[in-house]
Amino acid sequence: MKNILIIAAHPDDEILGCGGTILKNIKYGNKVNILYISDGVGGRYGDKSNKKIYKEISDRKNMAINASKFAKFKIVDFLGLENLELNKYKHNYINNKIFDILKKIKPNVIYTHHPGDNNIDHRITFESTYTACRPNEYFKIKEFYTYEVPSSTDWASPSNQFFIPKKFVDITNFCKKKRKLLSFYNKELRKHPHPRSLKNIDALETYRGGMCGAKKAEAFDVIRILD
Repeated sequence: MKNILIIAAHPDDEILGCGGTILKNIKYGNKVNILYISDGVGGRYGDKSNKKIYKEISDRKNMAINASKFAKFKIVDFLGLENLELNKYKHNYINNKIFDILKKIKPNVIYTHHPGDNNIDHRITFESTYTACRPNEYFKIKEFYTYEVPSSTDWASPSNQFFIPKKFVDITNFCKKKRKLLSFYNKELRKHPHPRSLKNIDALETYRGGMCGAKKAEAFDVIRILD
């Protein structure tokens, strides 16, 4: 049995990036854990004293909790760091937070953000995850992958690393349930032609499927695999 940890900068990234893969792994008896790094909302407000922030953070947590109950994945923690401001924390601080979780649950498979994403929280989450996953005596990571998030991975700066997938997961039989998971984060979806519209998410799954001979697929880059 695989013990999977998905590390997401914001609640919703896990479903946008690998919702079908989560469902497929649970279906086949693998354990899926999720760690959320930031609150996912606070950066949208210039005035940090605005009371609406706390309600939105609470609402975002509830979206994730409802998704977890439906899909039957385990939420390890909400670290609740400030959204779109992970760069203000000392690198070691986030590294150690992730490392402590890794020591506790001892995953053997990691999924997290692509290092070239447009969103700064995604990039920092990758860097801290990568550092925390160095070989050590507490746990052994046998598979390490990065996922793509519509409106961030596809909007990467030309100066950043582009997403070139090397692993594909056939999610043809899990698309309907993935749409249900996305519905829990309905407030985060946008209208077509935005990349986070349902129409464009469906198109991306079809495109990735065409790259590997499946009707629908999710794509991942490979950081390392230990046989």
